Amino acid sequence: MPGILRNLSVIFGAVWFIPISCTTGMFAAYPLVSQSYERHMDKGDAPYSSLFYVVWQPGAGQDAFGFSTLAKLESTEKSPARSFIMGQPAGRLEGGRGDVYAYKILSSGATEQLIEVAYANATYASVSRYRATPTGISPVFSKVSAPDIMIKALLIASGIAAGLFVAGRLMRRRIARARAESAAAP
Repeated sequence: MPGILRNLSVIFGAVWFIPISCTTGMFAAYPLVSQSYERHMDKGDAPYSSLFYVVWQPGAGQDAFGFSTLAKLESTEKSPARSFIMGQPAGRLEGGRGDVYAYKILSSGATEQLIEVAYANATYASVSRYRATPTGISPVFSKVSAPDIMIKALLIASGIAAGLFVAGRLMRRRIARARAESAAAP
């Protein structure tokens, strides 16, 4: 038993343990933190309206489809020929400043489609899922990836690594004290 404790204390107290445990903590903490940026409308959550993208056709000019955020959708000029039902199963547009808009139809019925729109730029990324009819949309799900997710995950991972490091040091001292006591005992 003392051999196992000694090995564990060496592992937990090692200099390389903090970078390794911090990296492992990042892999564990990132999905947990990013879940807090999900919105499920069936549970009563409000979508991220400024990063919830909606597509329609026909697009303006040479664009295969039009797009807008949910926040600006009402103020967007409505064309009588515009329909939220998409003809192609998927599409992609690249806008200015590295903006990418991509959609895919997840399921399709006679008068309704479940559409997922992914938006990404250099800073943010979002996924919007909604039910589309020819004349309107009904939000279902929204998720945002923002830079602060990584910072929050890093703080959690650093806390986990520091806690494990302190636990390893305490175990190392306890083992050293137990050895000293057993050596002193007759």
